Amino acid sequence: MIEKAIISNTSNGFEVKDTEQNFPQDLFKTVSELTTDGLAITDNGHFVLVNDQLLSTFHLKREEIIGTNTLDLIHKDDVQRAIDEVSQNRKIFYELKVRRGDGVYIHTEVRGHPIMYNGKKCRLLMLRDITQRKIADNLFTNYLNMIDAFPEAICVHDKSGKILFVNRSGVKLVDAKSESEVYGMNVMEFILPGYHAVIKEDKHKIERLEAITGRFVKIRQVSGDTEIKSVEASVIPIKWGDQPAVMVLCHDTSLEEQIEKSEIAKQVMQSVNEHLQWEIAEHKSLEAKLKKMIEEKEWLLKEVNHRVKNNLQIITSILNLQINQMHDKKLVPVMREFQNRFYALSSIYSSLYHTDANEEIDISAYLKDLTHNLFVSYSDPEKRITIECETSRIFMDYDHAITCGLIVNELVSNSIKYAFPAKRKGKIKVVLKQVGKKVKLEIADDGIGIKTIKKKRISVSLGLQLVDSLVTQLKNGVVTKYSGVKGTKYSIAFTSNVITKQNSNSK
Repeated sequence: MIEKAIISNTSNGFEVKDTEQNFPQDLFKTVSELTTDGLAITDNGHFVLVNDQLLSTFHLKREEIIGTNTLDLIHKDDVQRAIDEVSQNRKIFYELKVRRGDGVYIHTEVRGHPIMYNGKKCRLLMLRDITQRKIADNLFTNYLNMIDAFPEAICVHDKSGKILFVNRSGVKLVDAKSESEVYGMNVMEFILPGYHAVIKEDKHKIERLEAITGRFVKIRQVSGDTEIKSVEASVIPIKWGDQPAVMVLCHDTSLEEQIEKSEIAKQVMQSVNEHLQWEIAEHKSLEAKLKKMIEEKEWLLKEVNHRVKNNLQIITSILNLQINQMHDKKLVPVMREFQNRFYALSSIYSSLYHTDANEEIDISAYLKDLTHNLFVSYSDPEKRITIECETSRIFMDYDHAITCGLIVNELVSNSIKYAFPAKRKGKIKVVLKQVGKKVKLEIADDGIGIKTIKKKRISVSLGLQLVDSLVTQLKNGVVTKYSGVKGTKYSIAFTSNVITKQNSNSK
């Protein structure tokens, strides 16, 4: 029985149907003129007949492809699949990566059907270049991934309000378990009824393809919980596929509203504002003076450092006022850590202001002042803990000095707070010395050790992470850590342009 084969036009392309006649060459030519797809007839896997569209799509000449094995043009990752499909001699519809004449591989949609041609069992292939569609699909996927990682809540809904997409921040905003819990819901279900009238007014602007920004509304949780959140929403008309849709970007302003309602925050902001107004007036007056003193570089640098020191001290004072007014005692240690970090910065500028050198600081004096302030800040009435600071008198550039000060601040603070629990006595020792071309900074205590602390105090890790980050800011900085039953020791070595004035000076 001779195999059948005729072609009929369908909405998806051309379909091969059964007939008892051979596939005529003039029919191949007629079909080629009616389609933009590449057509080919193959005999035992070799090209016998191809149309002009296929030659154009694959950048080939007719003499280059006739007689060629189809597997020679298929990407190695897809060869086995093509062999499996051809061996079954059936209708096929799948995708392959095919090499063009210029060596570039493109994504191709392949339709195949067994036919009779010139009395032989052959195959009719229809090939369509879908590379651009693949690129568009990948770009769309990448855009979705970018939107999904965006910190602001984003959702897309159709004209009726049905939610089509929501990113992870959006899921978190409405306290949903996953995206699937939100998909299909109407966006108006989340907006409190009092804001529905405003949203309906905006609908007319959206229909005119106008963007809307700065719309403040209140929303509920997906579970219907009583917690209400305030959001600032921006609405943008977009296309989702082929259909018009709306993208909504939401910024959670709940915390900002709480801050605005806080009387303490208002007082702090008012104090800062008054100070800034004073600073503006002072800067205007100073600007006129600086024009006449441009050549006096040393004075200018000292004046700038003095003002930075004053600003940092003002912030430290504001933090102190805030700590004294706090009712939640759990927040006091956190604010105290911020205050000590500001002090570590302000004291370095104080040292810089009082020295004759413009670019070098007596690091030994600075560290002694810093450790003394930490001892006072975490006051120890029972004198359980002692702090020793042994340093060579080294003059160091203030960038390295600031970094060393912050490292000492973090490690000494951690030792005072965590290394000596239950009124345990102990000693903290800070050593700074020059070894050859290296500067060595050691902070050690004889407390209970970091491993024991971590079992009780997870928050300690933040300070230690900050120390690791600060060490990387030192030139050729290397840190060595030891922690055990005899205490904890951090040894940090780095390169710095230093001048040693005398061998040692201890406190």
